[in-house]
Amino acid sequence: MTRSRGGSTRSGVTKGRAGRLRAPQGTTDVLPSGSIRVRVDGGFDPVTRKRIRPTETIPAGPNARREADNALTRLLNQVIEDRHAKTNASVAHLLDRYQAERQIGDKIARTTLARDQELIDLHIIPIIGKEKAGKKPKNLLKKLYAECYRCRTHCQEANLVDHRTRVKHVCDARCKPHTCVGLATSTVRKIHFILTGAYSEALEWDWWSIDPLAGLKAPEPVLPEPDPPSPKEAAIIVADAYRRDLAWGMYVWLTMILGARRGEVIAIRRRHWDSERKVIYLRRAVAQVRNDVFEKDIKNHIRRNVVLDDETNEMLAEYWAHVEAIAQAAGIELDDDAFMFSLTADHSVALKPRSVTQRYRRMVRSLGINTQMKSLRHYNATELIAAGIDIRTVAGRLGHAGGGTTTLRVYAAWKSEADQRAAGELRASMPARPTLEGPVERAKTRPSAPYEHIAATMRRAIIDGDLEPGSVAPSIKEIAATHRVSVGTAHRAAGLLRAWGLLSEGGRGKRPLILEPDKPTVADATPGPRALTEQTKADVRATGTALLDLQLMYLADPVKTFLAEADPADPAQLRRLLLGAARRHGGRDITIDDYELIVRGHATGEVIATFVAL
Repeated sequence: MTRSRGGSTRSGVTKGRAGRLRAPQGTTDVLPSGSIRVRVDGGFDPVTRKRIRPTETIPAGPNARREADNALTRLLNQVIEDRHAKTNASVAHLLDRYQAERQIGDKIARTTLARDQELIDLHIIPIIGKEKAGKKPKNLLKKLYAECYRCRTHCQEANLVDHRTRVKHVCDARCKPHTCVGLATSTVRKIHFILTGAYSEALEWDWWSIDPLAGLKAPEPVLPEPDPPSPKEAAIIVADAYRRDLAWGMYVWLTMILGARRGEVIAIRRRHWDSERKVIYLRRAVAQVRNDVFEKDIKNHIRRNVVLDDETNEMLAEYWAHVEAIAQAAGIELDDDAFMFSLTADHSVALKPRSVTQRYRRMVRSLGINTQMKSLRHYNATELIAAGIDIRTVAGRLGHAGGGTTTLRVYAAWKSEADQRAAGELRASMPARPTLEGPVERAKTRPSAPYEHIAATMRRAIIDGDLEPGSVAPSIKEIAATHRVSVGTAHRAAGLLRAWGLLSEGGRGKRPLILEPDKPTVADATPGPRALTEQTKADVRATGTALLDLQLMYLADPVKTFLAEADPADPAQLRRLLLGAARRHGGRDITIDDYELIVRGHATGEVIATFVAL
């Protein structure tokens, strides 16, 4: 080794045939700070076609010279053994080329590519995108994982605010101080497999001779914890879905019965349903990437035939007859390629998966139930396993690969030994078929939209006599001014009152009139108080209480029914039950004399009393 001018040394300098010096294999340069920079010749970069020089800097110190010599030897050995990185390309460049090559052909699903690209853009590029891909890649990935576990938004400033929306707005209570929440382990594992796949693919590009991430383990997986809704919650969800819309209720019911994925249910066409054999054929799935909705092959390419129970098959027939009637009214004839669920009259366009999830999320949130759409699939699996269905049968219905290995690992807590026909057993544990309630009737007791609240308020005024039958109804402008809404909302409220038969049709120069409300028919179905039956008396004597069937009424309309254990002769207990049920229905600000409680004996079903609190 010889020392060059300027305080640097060169190693392996030889002369060529023309007498010129060849490029040195390695150099050590003393920097002004006292540190020593070691560089070796590593050939040409296959990406930029420029010469690359692996470099290492040794901090100043008494042993700096010896450490520099060791570093030079180490780097030279890496070059000689072809173990050095042959490119200075960044991690961002590596991932760009990796994603571009994955798009060739149909080996990788479009949804997988889109999901991976989203993880790359959100979590990889902002943290290590500018770093050299070949410079200590294991340390790079460990740094990335630590940051992902720290905060999923990768915040860098203090006193940040998590705004409720990204558009310009006025902050309110929904804009809260930022709290760091790390990514889930499953997401970090996906990031790991994206990067290891890219580094492994780069071996074929001659970016390096050995995999620089060899031996790097993925984060340990977390055992899945399915959280299906309880049977009671499932009944509430299905009933509310049917109250909102027949098609929406049928979708939620069918998802719960089939245990299929969201896109698989959306992709069901008329030809996929054999009403005679009572079978649904799951063949395709609908996916969404941003605003692009398209059909793709089913996950794991496992096509399956799912048997329906008799009642579900009957409900599906009634639903499709309803769909065909609407289409015929519009002059459209549906064919076998029509989607079972669609927003178009000809059912030629599938639902948007993200819109379905959003609607379900809003529905369960309004019900106060903490659940997700995929939990309907968990509900199907757990109920089948709890009913004693063989694990391989459940795996077949769910479309799990591995002959039941995945199913057993995910739903081990619900495993039991049995082998029965899955469809019949599942139907036995399903909630009772809900009674259809149209939006017009639902708005009387459970108004949601502003115009429904206005119509319900005016209906109450008519029943109470504040608006007398035969009198001139308030004008649209008066309704809009009184309730501080638009004229369009007032028109919708008036239309709802006409649908209830409380408002006559107006015309040019003719104001609509208030009509006589129909007399409540509840009294016919709910006779007056009767003496306690012998069975109820025996229950009261034995325990002081009896099991009662209670029905909450609001302005003579039934609201809900529930079961309770109480003393039917104790007004204090009945008052507490009435107040609790009324507040759950109408909130804290209620008028208690608008409610009444029908008390029936659970054993006999006979009406014991009608309780009213003042």
